Amino acid sequence: MSKSKLTGKQIRAIGYEEGPVVSVAMHTMCTHFKHATEEEALTILKDILAAPENYLADEVLSKIAEKLMAVEEAEAIEIPLNENSVAYNVFGAKHIDEGALAQMRIAAKLPVAIAGALMPDAHQGYGLPIGGVLATDNAIIPYAVGVDAECA
Repeated sequence: MSKSKLTGKQIRAIGYEEGPVVSVAMHTMCTHFKHATEEEALTILKDILAAPENYLADEVLSKIAEKLMAVEEAEAIEIPLNENSVAYNVFGAKHIDEGALAQMRIAAKLPVAIAGALMPDAHQGYGLPIGGVLATDNAIIPYAVGVDAECA
């Protein structure tokens, strides 16, 4: 039987949120359940997602359950966005897609934001638009970087 290799896209499609839990789930399933079919592996992951507390004592699957539990705890803390945006420049606005503009409007309301800019080639990214710049006060935002290979 061939090795089962799940993708992050498959794991997110069954309800896992983007983040470290996806890579932990991929690694765990490909390492410890490599002879299971993709369907069997996805069923196990669905069961863990539905009730992670039931898997905390499992030697192998507890790593996934712990990541899911940590996400649930982190979600309990909500820091509201500012009502007003910080000032930011938009260069070449007619060339920038609406997704990038919307992301920048939200980013400019972050409590740590102090200034920003969008370049004419800006387009939607993960946290901040690719081609967007956000200056912050005493903060680093890992998702506020581009991952577009063409823009590296």
